[in-house]
Amino acid sequence: MTNKQYDEQNDDQRFPVARRSILRAAAASTLLGVGTGPAVARGDRSEKENGPPGNGGSGGGPTPNELDSIFGFASVGPNPCSGDVGSECFESFKPPVRPAHEVEFRIDIPGLVFALAGQGVLTEETIGNLNAAVEDGELTAGELTDPDAEVTVQTQGGPMTVTIEEIAELLIDTLAFNFDPAGLAVKPGDIVLFSAETPDHAVAAYHERHGRQNRVPDDVGPFSSPLVPVGGYWLYRFETTGVYDVYCPPHEAFGMVMRIVVCDDGVPEPSVEETGRPPEAESLFPIVLGGLDPNIPSPAEVLASAALSPENIVDQGTVSWNHVVEEHRASG
Repeated sequence: MTNKQYDEQNDDQRFPVARRSILRAAAASTLLGVGTGPAVARGDRSEKENGPPGNGGSGGGPTPNELDSIFGFASVGPNPCSGDVGSECFESFKPPVRPAHEVEFRIDIPGLVFALAGQGVLTEETIGNLNAAVEDGELTAGELTDPDAEVTVQTQGGPMTVTIEEIAELLIDTLAFNFDPAGLAVKPGDIVLFSAETPDHAVAAYHERHGRQNRVPDDVGPFSSPLVPVGGYWLYRFETTGVYDVYCPPHEAFGMVMRIVVCDDGVPEPSVEETGRPPEAESLFPIVLGGLDPNIPSPAEVLASAALSPENIVDQGTVSWNHVVEEHRASG
């Protein structure tokens, strides 16, 4: 069975494989003050009742004519923009709450890498060799001590034998927990659709009322979403010009942050006030993978990257998470 076949066969069950490692990482996050994300009750609405919002929108549920300035609008789904579709999906949302941009919540961890975590099939020496070999995001001949050595991994589909070289290639493909794009330029008043492609994600502003550094424009409140279920979405309108740094509360410690630049003319400067805890300087992602380290940038490194400078975001319009990771790996 190939790695691709393994991932396809186990796609629906890939995330529980390393549950103990996730719990250990979550415990570490809790010690750092990373919560599970704010939640907003909006009554008992079934999936059938909770279609795209907007005046005259389908679904039969509440159809707001405006988005809350703090809590936006959350839906359990169905999300017209879920999956690989074009921007025409925005037409499913009725004005005046039609989005102009989309950001996806993603978990990009190959199932086989998840299965390796916590099984103890790799020695510390092998893990160290793998980490050093993939640090720059490329695998060069001679970097692995014994590339053809085989290990057997217990998966939910049964035992699977892979080589050290195959593990290294999968680590390079590992992009962890992320917003995609990681950088986004919008106009004042634009609505952004946050799509939950994978589970356990939310959005929160770096704000003093969340116990964090203020990293949003002056007079912007502590906006946040609930934990958005897979297939659901969250809508938020960005009104005030400036630089907005946001994070996923459950996954910030693993590098899941992004930057949104709201501008009309010119490029705004980031506004950072030392009102609380700053973005984490070190990623805890290797804990999730039992010590394997694909070299994913920490939250502080993501937000300090050249890729996410306000000038580059405005120039490019969008900056992919993959680009941020590639820049980080190349800089090492």
